[in-house]
Amino acid sequence: MSARPYRGVRVYAFIALARLFHALDLDLEQKDLLERAPERIVAPAHRISKEEILHAIRSNSHMTEKVLAHLVDEGWATVARDERGYDLRITVEGVEHLRRYYGLYRELYARELDGHYRYTGPPPWLR
Repeated sequence: MSARPYRGVRVYAFIALARLFHALDLDLEQKDLLERAPERIVAPAHRISKEEILHAIRSNSHMTEKVLAHLVDEGWATVARDERGYDLRITVEGVEHLRRYYGLYRELYARELDGHYRYTGPPPWLR
């Protein structure tokens, strides 16, 4: 039996979606979030790469691909390739989904998240 439990695509998708949202430099609780999100998606505070998602979910490249495919299939993120590599962005639908279900996911995945960040503590964008 592995010492590191399998967490699943959905837990990692939540972590990745929260990381992509953090790049917008917005607050999930702000009243005008859905009005401001589209302009920030076009010009995010900083670019998110596949490597950053891989580090955020602390898994391998195969799981990173599965997580990104899940986010794209749901319409919550986009993945574009350019001369600098991959550019990952949350969509307006992803922002709306995260806003609606952030508290539920934090509660639902509390045990998995605690185990995932057992030694380092959760990053500021996931608190």
